[in-house]
Amino acid sequence: MKKFFAAAAGVCLAVCLVSAAGCSEDLSPEGKDWRFAFAQGQAGQVLFCSEEYAAVYPDAERAEGICSAEDGGIAIAVADKEYSGTYRKADGDGKSALYVALFGEEEWNMVCGVTERTDGEEYTLILSSEEYAVTFYADAD
Repeated sequence: MKKFFAAAAGVCLAVCLVSAAGCSEDLSPEGKDWRFAFAQGQAGQVLFCSEEYAAVYPDAERAEGICSAEDGGIAIAVADKEYSGTYRKADGDGKSALYVALFGEEEWNMVCGVTERTDGEEYTLILSSEEYAVTFYADAD
């Protein structure tokens, strides 16, 4: 899991804050169909991406995946690998919600927000560790 999930913690924090503009304070990762978008390394390079982002990141390895969250539990299936853990809310400021996720002994930051695009809004879920940042999107209701 470390090899796959450890992409750009420092970069992720900046990306998380920018991506999460426009959220409600009680924004939760639960009840959404999260689809994998991409995973970044420490230097911000995209290591894996879904087919949807293949044209944007042609050098990245292709991977498909999903994420679901329910009752404080989180499950991720990406590139034929599955991970499960727990999470708890750490903070919220009206624009995003910050969570702490545990996968075994490994602690990850998790930010849930809304990305505003020219063609509408999408929910954004970014999980980050010291080595990786993994981004998922879900359609806004």
